[in-house]
Formats: sequence, structure tokens, C-alpha cells
Amino acid sequence: MNDIQMIPLGKLRLSEANVRKNDSNLFIEEFAASIEAKGLLQNLIVVPAKKKGMFDVTAGGRRLRAFNFLLAGGKIDKGYEVPCRVLDIDAAEQSELSLIENIIRLDMTPTDEIRAYKHFINEGSDLDAIAKRFGRTRRFIEGRMRLADLADPIFTALEEGKITLDVAKAYATSPNHERQMLVWNELSNSWQGNQPDSIRRMITNSAIKSNSPIARLATEAEYLAAGGRIERDLFTDDSSETWIDPEIAQRIAGEKLQTYAAEVAADSGYAWVRPVLETRVPYSASEELHQVHLEQPPLSDEEQVQADQLLETISALEVEGEDVDEDDEVAGADFQARWDAATAAYDAIHDKPPVIPDELKPNVGCFVTISADGTPVIDSGLYSDKPMQRRKAASPGGAEGNGEPADDNKPKPLSQKLVDELAVQRRDILAINLASNPAIALDYMIFAIADAGHTYGPQAHGTTIRAPSPSLYLANYPESPAHVLMADMRETLDTSWTEHDRTVDRFTAFSELDDDAKASWLSYCAARSLEASMGAPRKPGQSGAEPIDLHDHLASLMAINAASHWRPTAANYFDRVSKQTLLAHVGEVGGPTMAASFMGSKKGDLSASCERLFAGETIVAPEVKEAALAWVPAHMRFRALAQSEVGGESEAEPEDEAVAEVSDEPCGGGLPEPGNEDEMSDEAVDEPELLDA
Repeated sequence: MNDIQMIPLGKLRLSEANVRKNDSNLFIEEFAASIEAKGLLQNLIVVPAKKKGMFDVTAGGRRLRAFNFLLAGGKIDKGYEVPCRVLDIDAAEQSELSLIENIIRLDMTPTDEIRAYKHFINEGSDLDAIAKRFGRTRRFIEGRMRLADLADPIFTALEEGKITLDVAKAYATSPNHERQMLVWNELSNSWQGNQPDSIRRMITNSAIKSNSPIARLATEAEYLAAGGRIERDLFTDDSSETWIDPEIAQRIAGEKLQTYAAEVAADSGYAWVRPVLETRVPYSASEELHQVHLEQPPLSDEEQVQADQLLETISALEVEGEDVDEDDEVAGADFQARWDAATAAYDAIHDKPPVIPDELKPNVGCFVTISADGTPVIDSGLYSDKPMQRRKAASPGGAEGNGEPADDNKPKPLSQKLVDELAVQRRDILAINLASNPAIALDYMIFAIADAGHTYGPQAHGTTIRAPSPSLYLANYPESPAHVLMADMRETLDTSWTEHDRTVDRFTAFSELDDDAKASWLSYCAARSLEASMGAPRKPGQSGAEPIDLHDHLASLMAINAASHWRPTAANYFDRVSKQTLLAHVGEVGGPTMAASFMGSKKGDLSASCERLFAGETIVAPEVKEAALAWVPAHMRFRALAQSEVGGESEAEPEDEAVAEVSDEPCGGGLPEPGNEDEMSDEAVDEPELLDA
């Protein structure tokens, strides 16, 4: 049996021999939309199942899942007929067939993709529809369509494989064909033609300054002789004129750097010398290479004597520097000049370039770059196309060397770029599976946060998840009851899992805790991570914390009353604000008459009286006592945000530091004078007018 049959969807099921497992559900929605719009373009391959009337799908598992997605959405029913090629093969042949279909196939080239996307755009499709149809992101489609704006010679070079996709993307940085071709004609046949960074810089830089390293290397005379133009105005000095034809300057500088590189190669004996039209070697130029590290040669006897003398001079200057008059500019400049000369000479002796053995030179190379003043220079780094290994000490009668190429018969280590790429792809596999297992993900998240103090270094937990205690700009601060309770809560947590030495063992033990224990750890760690914030906006010139709307919203969700957790005292508040502020606070809870009764009190006495009043220890009218016990400074309050303010900026009423209005009437309703509080009775207290707390 080997023919095409129309089989109802309800009769199809996925075969266990289908090899595609991990990415089978990726972009299924987009794939289903494509099938719904255009129909099935490639039939399924099935074999008769053991259950009579059923068929196992050996090749086409994603197509089957797409049909089931449409079925779940009510777009089709179980009777929908699917074209299938029916084969009569055994289980081993089924797995082999599935493997062949998923591996032995060739993806479209970028230029083929571009033509396909342009076809649908010409038919009236928008980018979102195309992205959905092909299971791509909109950003990916936009990137491919930008390549469609390449000038014809560059597009053809991409299609024929003469340039890489990265090089083509560099040219596509600008849609201007004239500029693309200008750079193409300059670089396509040069050593810079395959360097995306150089191409992108020439494409995007519409001008360079005359004092840039490239301009200095090219020189103004040669630039003008080659047809370069300079833009000048009355406000531009000669050192910062604008050269508006950068490609000409870069071509001249590149040729000079290439000539210098050839001279270095001839004189040095290196295997290769590569010019880079930069002030430093970019990562893209060295990522596939292996850096060679050499030891600095020891100082000669003469150099050691010089170094010791300079060190004595520097030590003497350190002592002298303590007596230099900072206001004496002449003496200060003279001292600085002598200090710089001595330290520079000392560094020059110790910063000797390493000696490169002659036998090593044919295996290594270097880059030449441009210095800030436009001079070609040899970069200090040495590189090898192959990993280098240190030679062991030679046997008696043998020679010793500093290094040699690795044995070609041994497996070559992977390049660092490939290792990094594999690491990221391995990470993605772990990530998609972790994202599909919320329970494990939650354990992992809580553990990574809670275990922060046990393991250090980048490999500690393998995640960026952190919830450290925020850095505090205060060296110390008064402990509140809430602070003590947090310490007590830490003692109640189940810490049995922390007793293990290995991270994996701690995680295993943590995962075995019950849900309540894990939840307690999560709550504690989240609480420990809170930043400090105010309940009122900062005033101009005031540093420190600011209001955070989300903090206030959380407080409202938990119905937090700050007054029940914190009371103002002389030590933590009243001694540290002005007398006028204290009078204003008294007025907030007791009215202007009560505030006026303390106008003549000394600041220290008033502070002590405020501590007793706001602790509820003073005999006052019940409503005043209630208001005092509910009062906290504006900066300690959790603001009541309107719904529209949650998550956005809101304004809290700043603390009123003005003195409450004082009445001229007798002060019978105010606080007793300091020291006489006990002489008052409830009957002796008038009921003052209460202000809004």
C-alpha cells in the first residue's frame, strides 16, 4: 500500500516513531492559520495502526497538531479529510523515515525568502500577515525586506554567495543605493570588503572630523587631491573641520595601513599581519583566533639598579608631597612634573615588551591599528589560528622553547564563538522546558533568591534572578518593632535545606519542603528586597528616598496602618525636627489652641511632651488621644492612591511645616506645661477643635 488517501482527522494519531519532540508546538497557531488559508501543501505520511480503522502519523506531526489546533478552535470537525500517503512499513523504518524528513532538507536562502515575501506584499499582504503565515516574527520579516533594498550588484553577490549575510546587512543599513554603491566600489575588492563593521561605519557615517584618527592618517592634502570635500564655517577651527566624503578618507587611510602592515610582516617574521582601520582591535576581528600570552623578560642587573633608584626617588617624593602648599600653583606644578617623570620612568622599565622566540613567530600574527594621532601602530596582542601550548622543559641536551602549535593529530578544541553559541542554544532548550513546568520554575526562583548567601560567583545558580537586600546609604538607623519582627520571622523559616554543602543537594532538599514552607521563604525574600521609599515627595535639594506608587498600592491591598507598627519618639523623630514643626504636629491632632499652649516651651521639653502625647500617655480628650495614636509624619504614611494613579505618578500632600494658626483665647484646652501633666484631670481638659490628621 503506497497511495494517497483522504482520511478523516479523527482517524489520525501521532506515531511514537515520530522523531520531532521538543519544538513540535512552536508557531503552531501561525502554521494552522497558513493551512486554513492555503490548505495543506504537503500530505502526511501514515501507517495503519494496531487499532482497526486508525492510522499513525509517521511524518507530519506538526501538520497534524496544526489540524488539531483548528479542530479545537471550531474551524474544522473530526470528519475533515486530510490527504495522507499510506505506507506499510515496520517501526524501525517509520523512525528512519521521520528522521529523513526532518533532517535531510535544505532551508531557503535569504534571497529566496526575500522574493517570497515580496510576492505576498505585492499581492496586498501586510508584514504581520506574512509573519503569521510563515511562522516568523515581524522583526525578522522587516530585516529580510530591508535586504530587498540592496543595490542590484550587492543583492546578486549575496545570492551567489560572494558575500555573507552579515556583510549584506551592513550594506542595508542605508536604503540609499548611491551610498551603497559608493562603499561597494571602494571596498568590494579590498581587505575591508568582508568586514561588516567597516562597511557599516562607512555607510552610516556621512562625515568625519578632520581631527579624527582616520583623517589624520589620510592627511588633508591627499584627501583633497582625491576629490574629497571639506565643509567649513566661521565657527569651525581648522582642527575640527568636517570632511563630507568619508569613504575617500577611509580608502586612503586603509591603503596606508595596508602598506604599513606589509612592512611589519616583512620585518617581524610573523605568520600574518592584518590591518584594522580602528583605534583598537574589534571583537569581530579576533573572535575566531586564539590569543597567545607571553611572559615578560626579567630585568637586567642594570635595569634593576635603575628601578631601585627610581623607587627611592618616588618614596622621597611621597614624603615631600605632604608638605606641598596646595595654594602655591608654581610649587605644585613643579612637584607634579617631577612625580610624573619618576613614575613614568619606573613604569617604562617594568613594562618591557615580551620577547617572542624565533621559532614561535611563524605560528602567530598581530594586528596593526591607528593611534589617536593617526599613526599606524602594532597592537600589543598576539594571536594564533591554532591554540598554542606551552613546551615542557627539554630533556638534557635538548632545546627549550616558549610554545608550539598543538598537535595536528589531536582533536582541535572548539572555537570560543562556537562554544558560546552552543551554550546559548543549550540554555534555550532548558528555558522552554522550564517555562512549561511552573512548579519547578517556582522552586528554582525561590531557591535562587533564598540561597544567595551560600554560593558566590557567576556559576552559583546559573540565573540572573536576584533579590538582595538593597544597599542602604544610612550607616545605621533606629530599629523599629517591624525590624525586630523581620529578624524573628527569619528564625521561624525552615532552614533544614541549608545544611548541605553542594548547591544541587540544597536545591533538592528545598524542593522537598511543603508548599507553606516555600511560600514563607518567598514572602520573606520578597520583603527583604524592598527599597526604601517615602510617603511624601522629596523637597527641592533633599536627598534620599522618593515615593513609590507601587509600595503604596501594596500597602492598600494589605490594609496596612503605619501607626500600628511605628510610633514617633524623641530619639527617632521629635528631637530631629524644628520646634515649628513640632507645634504644627500638635496642631494637627489637638487644634491651634493646644499648639499655642506650647509656644513658650523649650525645644527639648516640647519634644518630650510630644513623645508622651503621640504615645497616648498624656491625659487629653478621648478624640485627641485617638488622633494622636493614629498620627505618623507624612513621610511615614502610606498614601491612598486613586485608581488612575496606581502605577503612574501621583502627588502626595507635602508635610506642613508651618505653625498652625494660634488663637488669642486662653489656653485652658492645651497641653499642660512640661512637668505638670499629672495635675490635669479629664474634666480639666476642654475639647479642642480637631484638625484633619
